[in-house]
Amino acid sequence: IDIKKCEDNTVMRDYVLPDFSSIKKGFCKPREEMNFTGKYKTAEQILRLTNERFAVPEMLFHPSDIGIQEMGIPEALVNSINNMPEEMQPHFYKNIVLTGGNTLFPGFRDRVYTEVRALAPVEYQVSVVLPQNPICYPWEGGKLLAENPDFEEMVVTREDYEENGHYVCEEKFDI
Repeated sequence: IDIKKCEDNTVMRDYVLPDFSSIKKGFCKPREEMNFTGKYKTAEQILRLTNERFAVPEMLFHPSDIGIQEMGIPEALVNSINNMPEEMQPHFYKNIVLTGGNTLFPGFRDRVYTEVRALAPVEYQVSVVLPQNPICYPWEGGKLLAENPDFEEMVVTREDYEENGHYVCEEKFDI
């Protein structure tokens, strides 16, 4: 269905690339400013996007479609969780948090949820959360952790690790 829309030009967009002098950040031209003849009289570098708007995000879910024999995001999530001790798995299925710019693709969270739900054991609850600002969310979490008064108790220094190896982690974190 999405490819058919592209043929009707209803989803075609012109993306203006930044030149880092007058245009600092790329942007999509408003539909009413698009030139459908393909000839622009401005110095802007234009990238016309049609079905790429769907094909690129789709690669994150099914990389094999373009010949990359790797897992997509939902399979990688399920594989990672299934490699954890069984008693921890239900907790991780309930606490999937999406971060990064790609999570802003329309419908991304719902798609991840649907595909993880289909792959996860039926008895486990699945929750996929998209924070309000997924690009800065990891940094904000790290900042809060670093501001915690008990932060020094939560870390293993490089020197301690080099001196004692993985043993220091096992002792400190009770694993």
